[in-house]
Amino acid sequence: MKVIVLELCDYEGWILSLGSDREWRVQVMQHRLYSELQKVVSENGGFLVPLTFHNMLIIANGMDSRADSIIFETLRSISPVPFKAAGGTGSTILSAARNAHDKLKRMSAGETQPSNSDDNSNVVAAHFDLNSYLEKLRDEALDRVVEQINALIFYVNHLAKTVQGVSAYLGGDNAVLFTDESSLSLLESIKHDQAKVGIGVARTARESLRLAAEGLSFIRRNRGMNVKVMKEP
Repeated sequence: MKVIVLELCDYEGWILSLGSDREWRVQVMQHRLYSELQKVVSENGGFLVPLTFHNMLIIANGMDSRADSIIFETLRSISPVPFKAAGGTGSTILSAARNAHDKLKRMSAGETQPSNSDDNSNVVAAHFDLNSYLEKLRDEALDRVVEQINALIFYVNHLAKTVQGVSAYLGGDNAVLFTDESSLSLLESIKHDQAKVGIGVARTARESLRLAAEGLSFIRRNRGMNVKVMKEP
């Protein structure tokens, strides 16, 4: 697996420089960074996971050094502080992220060290979707629906730890988990009575997400199942 970890440097110092009436400005900047980076990362086949926002992770399987350069230039053009970035590889996303983070510890602000190696492994994306979400919003109290969404997010986060992957909340009733193919059989056996799971397996994170969405569409057309795996030809 291949990832890139981005770290904004002296981000806390920038936040404190904004004064007390700052939180709205911090949120605007964080979401601008996420929005613009997600666009350029996805255009190059990857997917951006915001983590803590000042630390962000890119699922980078299938991406080349040209894509890395475009992403780094985009971040330089919008970030309020310098950043450093390192690529990492490993048998799992977690081990690849740790490899990248170890490199970051030895780097200075402004340095970038993308990983040019790629083991040609596939990305597995498991897209979790809460059952009957729109009906729940219509028939139940909003706080009760939010409670169910939070429970699903907690479940996906725990599962990501189990498979040494990474998860992200996608908004609404959606959460995603990225991992490697060694965890596919475990994911296929999921039995969650409150959610359906579309699983995509492909060379890049973007394509795996597209296939996961197709898996969810298949489940909606074929009632009685809650997991569907779609693989890149």
